[in-house]
Amino acid sequence: MYQWINGNSYTCQVTFYPTNITLNAAACTFFQDIRWVRIGLDLERKRVAIEPVPKATIELGVIPREQLQKLSLGKGYGRISNKAIMHEIYTSMHVPVDGCKYAAAFNQNENLLEIECGDGMGKEG
Repeated sequence: MYQWINGNSYTCQVTFYPTNITLNAAACTFFQDIRWVRIGLDLERKRVAIEPVPKATIELGVIPREQLQKLSLGKGYGRISNKAIMHEIYTSMHVPVDGCKYAAAFNQNENLLEIECGDGMGKEG
């Protein structure tokens, strides 16, 4: 009898690099029509949140423009490039940002992709 192995095609993951946050295809499904996000840190629980910001919200001026980060979507991945944010994550949360993968889950109630930084999944290989 076979023992089936779980894949990661439907598992939300992000990878932290010194210059960017890369979202896998599963994580990108929550950002289909989104080009701007904002990033929050929960230092107590060692979590990073990525909030999709719809165009209408930007036009209303509800969120300060200095909090907006550009999300670039490619085939099968998304990327938020910002060295300053990655430096802030590294220095504030003391988590590796050199190609380490982290589990993520979309919180429907809060409309956030929450990244669990307490336990990295390892480096890309």
